[in-house]
Amino acid sequence: MKKLILPFLAWCTLPAICQEANVRTEIVTIALDQPVHGLFFDNGEEIAWFQALPTGLGEPLKYNGPRRLMLRSSEAEFSQPPPLPPAHAWVDLPANSDRVLLACLKSGDAPVRMLAYDIGSARIRAGEYRFFNFSRSAVAIMIGQRRLEIKSGENNLVSDPSWRREVGEIDVAIGVMENDRIKPVYSSQWGNRPGRRNYIFIFDGPHDYNPIRIARFFDVPPADDE
Repeated sequence: MKKLILPFLAWCTLPAICQEANVRTEIVTIALDQPVHGLFFDNGEEIAWFQALPTGLGEPLKYNGPRRLMLRSSEAEFSQPPPLPPAHAWVDLPANSDRVLLACLKSGDAPVRMLAYDIGSARIRAGEYRFFNFSRSAVAIMIGQRRLEIKSGENNLVSDPSWRREVGEIDVAIGVMENDRIKPVYSSQWGNRPGRRNYIFIFDGPHDYNPIRIARFFDVPPADDE
């Protein structure tokens, strides 16, 4: 899985112009492979601890600072006289989002690589589902009466008015695209709760006969977003 996720994160190593304008947001994290810990960032008020776990979305981290979020290996680095040592890792955050998802890839001793996704209230509401396809295959999804296709490395939102109102079960079927045909690989029922915003991660599976792996997480938006 590591080799297949890396191309989607390769842009993080490219040079970019740091933005001067600050962003004010909340950050939630998810680890795509190994846990990420032992890193620090300046959240605008203090030097805060950063971590990402593969078991679920992290607690929201407050952030008020430059678009370029910098992770450092120790708190002491932030108080050193300039020039500061190179950051352990960095990512440019969306400019106008009240919540950002950081998908983090940790592999051995290499620096963490990150992708930043806008999951603010304008991008996903309670009762909606956002699918992230980190597998190497395009996937076709049927969730309830909704159908969508997502290319490798892309993400998409799916919504239905009833999901925002009703507790219940939703039929879900997923297939991988092979030679312009859909090969069914997954079928289940998911419990729907109207108060949740749902994030579905699709990865490559461990075997050819099990070509995808699915991880499901959710958060609850602030009351003002309902």
